[in-house]
Amino acid sequence: MFSRVRARVRRTAAWRLSALATAVFAVGTAAVFAVAYLTLAAGIRQRGDRWLDGETGSLAELAATASRAELAKEFASEARELALHQLSAEAEPENEDENVVFFALLDRKATPLLVSAPSSWPKILAALKASHLRPGAPRSLSVPDWEYPLRIASRTLPDGSLLVAGESLAGDQELLDETVQNLAWAWGAVTLCGFAVSWFSIRRLLARVDAVTEVAAAIGPEQLGRRLPAQTHGDEIARLVATFNVMLDRIETSLAQVRAIGDAVAHDLRSPITAIRGALEMALTAPDLDQARERAASAIEGLDRLSALLDATLDASEAEAGAVRLRREPLDLRVLAEDLVELYLPAAQERGLALALRAPAPVEVCADQALLRRALTNLLDNALAHLPAECEVSVSVRNVGSTAVIAVADSGPGFPPEIRDRAFERFVRGHRSSGTGLGLALVRAAAIVHGGTVRLEQPPGGGSVIVIEIPTALPSPQGRA
Repeated sequence: MFSRVRARVRRTAAWRLSALATAVFAVGTAAVFAVAYLTLAAGIRQRGDRWLDGETGSLAELAATASRAELAKEFASEARELALHQLSAEAEPENEDENVVFFALLDRKATPLLVSAPSSWPKILAALKASHLRPGAPRSLSVPDWEYPLRIASRTLPDGSLLVAGESLAGDQELLDETVQNLAWAWGAVTLCGFAVSWFSIRRLLARVDAVTEVAAAIGPEQLGRRLPAQTHGDEIARLVATFNVMLDRIETSLAQVRAIGDAVAHDLRSPITAIRGALEMALTAPDLDQARERAASAIEGLDRLSALLDATLDASEAEAGAVRLRREPLDLRVLAEDLVELYLPAAQERGLALALRAPAPVEVCADQALLRRALTNLLDNALAHLPAECEVSVSVRNVGSTAVIAVADSGPGFPPEIRDRAFERFVRGHRSSGTGLGLALVRAAAIVHGGTVRLEQPPGGGSVIVIEIPTALPSPQGRA
């Protein structure tokens, strides 16, 4: 059981991230401790070498003028002083014999002339002879059967004899060994604490990710209203939670729109389908050929209206979803408006409407001409279909900074209060309207896919104004909104 739990823990992201962070931390702290140890060891050795070098230098000067008796007294005095030197740490009892300080004067054949040394001097002398002793900077001297070497310094006197001074490294080495052991324990403790802190922090962080995962797994078609609780940390997880909640809002809104569209389409299709079926049944039972043809023509007209409804619904859905592939090209909106006003002017005059264009200057944009033409066509169709005679309709095109503004205004009764706030939603229409309720929805979609907006204004003096605003800047190389 324990092995299964351990395997499960090792498969978690918290374990992997904690192990990686701990490994990096362990390597870093080990490097720091190693540098600290090497610095300490180098400092101890340098201070000891300076002491030895200074002692041999002063003794060499004394030996040049003093007698052997005076030099022997100085050897003994310096030996006592050097034994108490602050860098000569106390050795362990088993290494007591190695904790020595000595001074010696040797002739050219390494025969002792004057010695101040402990009882282990024979071993030291043998090691000196074996090392082919020569003057120079302080260096280490290995003594047989000793765990730690000696540190010696030597100088040549004018008469050819050699002055040698040395001290044991046993105490210093044992101090350094103890330091290494303490650093190792400290490194292990720090690494373990670092792993614990990393594990706790990462596990706590990933627990918030687990909460997102649990909510995402629990959400189904009937739980779209569920949301993650907002977090106040302000970090990446909090932004993930906020983005996740926004995504759920969009999904819920989209599904609600799909259901509403489905219900509206089903409602709007029921009457045309029933009428078409009735016309076809009457054509089958018509007493003569002329009546049968008339009923069949009525059915075909109903099918055309049904096809137009489905096309308009699909176009509006694609435009709102951003699935329309725009064919952007340089376009003068004033020229487009002039063409449409000229096209609709006879029909407007026939219905007793005054149609005018207000476009004082060219308005250059980079847009999909067909889609904008269809949007303006829908607005003019609505005006001709719903406005009473003697109303005025004006189409204005102008530049406002980096925005192109297209406005279609009328002096009619305006939009009914119950649909003003929902005028651009699909299948929204007035009680007396015979349209599909998709014209203004397509206008809004056309503005949105061009990166713009659309709004409905109700002037205090009456009438209504539908304003389309799209940016005049050139699009990205993708060619899409």
